[in-house]
Amino acid sequence: MAQLQRRRVQSKESVMTRRRCWCSGEIEIEFSSEYVRCGVCGTLVSIAGLPDDTYQASDDESKFYGKDYWIGHQGGDLSLPNIFQRSKTDLLDRNLYWLRTLLRYKLPPADVLELGCSHGSFVALLRQAGYQASGTEMSRWVVEYAAKTFDVPVVHGTVDAASAAGTKFDVVVLMDVLEHLPSPVDTMRRALDLLKPEGFILLQTPAFPSAETIEDIQKAHPDFVRMLIPEEHLYLFTKSSATKLFRDLGAHHMIFENPIFPQHDMFFLVGRQPITPLPEAEVAEALATPKGRFVQALLDQESHIKRLEAEIVTINADREARLAQIHALTKMVHESQSATDALIEQVKSMSNTTTERRQ
Repeated sequence: MAQLQRRRVQSKESVMTRRRCWCSGEIEIEFSSEYVRCGVCGTLVSIAGLPDDTYQASDDESKFYGKDYWIGHQGGDLSLPNIFQRSKTDLLDRNLYWLRTLLRYKLPPADVLELGCSHGSFVALLRQAGYQASGTEMSRWVVEYAAKTFDVPVVHGTVDAASAAGTKFDVVVLMDVLEHLPSPVDTMRRALDLLKPEGFILLQTPAFPSAETIEDIQKAHPDFVRMLIPEEHLYLFTKSSATKLFRDLGAHHMIFENPIFPQHDMFFLVGRQPITPLPEAEVAEALATPKGRFVQALLDQESHIKRLEAEIVTINADREARLAQIHALTKMVHESQSATDALIEQVKSMSNTTTERRQ
């Protein structure tokens, strides 16, 4: 963790770290001391990141995304769950959601590659569902951890390591990876080249809401503030700039799905050929295998939990509305009582005045 802190200080002092937008747009609009907004495509670009070679796959001691990143930095600097905690929670919190979306467009036993698969739980769930799934990771320590924890095949390295084998995939997955890439154009071009002709990329990344200044973000989109990590989130795309990125690479077919965290993310599929949803009956049939039935049970349970959560939200909203009505009626009763008391006092006063006149 100390090494990461030193590299941050060095990055802020080095002019080498100032990067240009992926689209080569020359118009830069100041957003904050650590980000500029591209005046051409609208992407938020970090100007306080580390030199590009710091992010490359290498040993776990000197490079940014080494072992310390996954343990000390995530849990300490960012106050996020570390890799040990995430390997337990992601299966239910994220992986099932991603799998449900993938099943609507590509059935097992399709070939799936997850770039930057971290602890490997999503790869493991995909394999349980019947996909031929594997992953890549930049840290040797994480590769070993994924193999030990979920018994999944993970290659050490970047997209180039996956390309070296010459295998083509039906789906390439990138979850919270795009924003970390020093060269998103080159990496996404290679990812698209890994696909079979009808293949597609399934991708989750922060969605920059096109705010003018950081003050605007803090007021209108406070949840997005947590995405402003200039040493890591080098490019924060808007929906339109993400669309431009892939269209410039010849991938014109995009489907935006609802993200798990709509407050700050976008979630989409993109490919060079049309992407068509599949009938629900085919999805159920594809999971009617010994392993797939366990996955189907998890998906059914997740749906049940989501319905209960929605009902709880409805019940709480109804309760709050009823409480508001009760408070309003109570206020009306008090106001009516006050008016009645005032009227009684007025009548008493008039009665006393009349009595005094008669006397």
